[in-house]
Amino acid sequence: MNIQRTVGFALLVGLCQSLLAQQPAPDPKAQRTAVEAELKAAIREVQRIVNQPVRQLTRMPNMDVSIYSPGWFHEGAAKPDFNTVDVRTTQDVSYGKNQYISSDLNVGVVFVGTEVEFNPMTKYFYADYSIPKKKLSEAEMLEINRLYRVIGKCQKQLTTL
Repeated sequence: MNIQRTVGFALLVGLCQSLLAQQPAPDPKAQRTAVEAELKAAIREVQRIVNQPVRQLTRMPNMDVSIYSPGWFHEGAAKPDFNTVDVRTTQDVSYGKNQYISSDLNVGVVFVGTEVEFNPMTKYFYADYSIPKKKLSEAEMLEINRLYRVIGKCQKQLTTL
């Protein structure tokens, strides 16, 4: 019985190898298209996570509000090293020292300081500099790290294709 299984397994392996050998080499254009699609999907997902809306409250006269000026962020952003950066280590949650925060761009609106962050290694993907960014959870930052590795891998593949 064991000999039959071994022979059957060997025949199956041989058949699979034969079928693989008959497969045509991947088309470089199709490979490039697939890698570009994977890259774009990873970028879209990073953008979705990083640009989540932050809860906004109407400013009331009794609120102690810290105002940031001019605006929330300066223009421009460093491109992260997608292969190595850990966005957990660059997360700045110093807004949390204030109960309510706002900026000269958001008159009449406040944000809860503990719900906001700045991260220079995700700023590259900020879509709107006129509003603060939602504080990301550990799971969201781990997902961004994973997506950054995908982006790095795809960028490397595109340079070799």
